[in-house]
Amino acid sequence: MFEKAKKILDEVAKKKIKVEIIPEVIFELNYVLKGVYKVKREKVAEILLNLVKTPYLVIENQSLLIEVLETYQKVNVDLFDIYLYFLGKSKNKEILSFDSDFKKLSHLSPTKFLKEPSYS
Repeated sequence: MFEKAKKILDEVAKKKIKVEIIPEVIFELNYVLKGVYKVKREKVAEILLNLVKTPYLVIENQSLLIEVLETYQKVNVDLFDIYLYFLGKSKNKEILSFDSDFKKLSHLSPTKFLKEPSYS
């Protein structure tokens, strides 16, 4: 499997083929590296950040993912929660969540777009 992946990346680097990576692939890699291979969050963030910054890959939402992964290196919050946080911020939307991890991210932005659920 590793050799196949290496061969494909070599072809991409030589611009013989084009590979586009969607954000969901990054989340799956995070899951596999942390869950299966037991790699620490900080190291996973470094690996994924290097992948997302690879110049010969086409990364959907690249600048957003870079911001997300740089935050992931520093804050012990689920990667997908960080992604939702920054996606909401980029679209000027509020996030409605019961997940307390969003409170850990609220200091990153002077604008309030986190919303506590209320029942009336």
